[in-house]
Order: sequence, then C-alpha cells, then structure tokens
Amino acid sequence: MKHHREEGELHSPKLSEELEDRLRPSRYLGYDRDHLGVALLRREMFEAAASQFKRAVYLNPYESAFKQHLAWCLYKMNRLSDALTEIDAALQQKPADPDSRIIRERILQAQKEGGFGEKTAP
Repeated sequence: MKHHREEGELHSPKLSEELEDRLRPSRYLGYDRDHLGVALLRREMFEAAASQFKRAVYLNPYESAFKQHLAWCLYKMNRLSDALTEIDAALQQKPADPDSRIIRERILQAQKEGGFGEKTAP
C-alpha cells in the first residue's frame, strides 16, 4: 500500500530538514543555508544568521567558509570565545586563508579590549 503525501507536505521545511539530515555530511549541502545566513547577517539579524550558519556547518563540515561566516556572526554578537572556536576550526581546514586570519586577529583584539561594551574615557 502506497502512502501519498498532501501537496503542501512535499515542500515543507520539516521534510526538507529530514532529507538534509539523511544526506549529511555532504560536500554539496549547506550552501543555501549559508547564503541565507549572509543575507540575514547583512540585515544585522544575528541570531537568525547564526542559526543558518550552524545548520550549514552541520550539513557540510568540509566547507571552511561556513565556519568563517559563523565566526564573524558570533564576533558581531560579542560571543568572542565561540567566535574564536569557529575561526580556529576554519583555519585548521584552510590555514593560509587571509580572511580567516584577519577575523581571528579582530576576535583576539576584541577579547583584549574586553568585548564591544561601551568604553568610558579615562
């Protein structure tokens, strides 16, 4: 006996996530999530962007750019320790990547300065 899905169910986000979960990890997954994350990041919707970047990394742990984007998003959220963890993971995959190196230096500088909080004059 065959089961037929309602037409609306064929394109549901839950079904898409189930399919992604079955196919992961894959070098071909995660790019749509990353692109959405970049768009959200540009709109300063950091929580939503971080969620998309995390999903992209989960689906395709081979793509260092996803980790780099997640690190930058976490940096913008002032989650510096988490950002450093992600950028270090990206650099493990692509040690010579100049963008990742710059992001890492910015994170370390922000940590030294105590984050992005309001600075008071001495």
